[in-house]
Amino acid sequence: MAYNQFKKLAQLSTDLGITDKTLKWLNTHFDSFQVSDKLLEDMEEASRESLMTEKAKSEFVVVPILRELRRRNANKFKIFSGYEFDVDKSKKLNGYCDFMLSANIEKLEVTAPIFCLVEAKNAEIDRGLAQCGAEMYAVHIFNEREGNPKKQIFGCVTNAFSWCFLKLENKNLYIDPNYVPLTFTKPHEVLAVLQWILDESLKPYQPFVPSGSQT
Repeated sequence: MAYNQFKKLAQLSTDLGITDKTLKWLNTHFDSFQVSDKLLEDMEEASRESLMTEKAKSEFVVVPILRELRRRNANKFKIFSGYEFDVDKSKKLNGYCDFMLSANIEKLEVTAPIFCLVEAKNAEIDRGLAQCGAEMYAVHIFNEREGNPKKQIFGCVTNAFSWCFLKLENKNLYIDPNYVPLTFTKPHEVLAVLQWILDESLKPYQPFVPSGSQT
């Protein structure tokens, strides 16, 4: 499982040519996200579980959050969990991803365009940033290869209660230092960000055209 061999952000630069930058790229204000009673019930149940492992946090917190986003946006994206995503073994871009979101809802297998990844960690979020960045770069390559590119690939590393959002664009990995908090009674802030990411990702792709170029 080579993605998890990326332990430090410096590896992204040396192995993949990706530059990481700490930048407050997320908007400060998002449209409000009205959560459902179903999600609040799920969060209440989660508060009574033992959330001491990565698997437990994924099952009891992350999955309900992603399902809530899908309920709000029926037939707009598909969730893939624990998917083996082998893109380029020579670059160590192979292995399993915790959660992948694809805008193609018609296929049983992951199909471009993938627009967001969510990596769940048990403790320190920093330990998952390089891994998530490598997975995001693999998604970029995959989308390009499938003829369905995206200008930006989004990602997130979470320990269930803090969510760090990332953006990959032009081989620059932007890491927002303002982690978005989640509590059992207030999961709406994270969902508001995820809704914004979904909306941005569903916009038509606009390829870059250098100034002065003619079509």
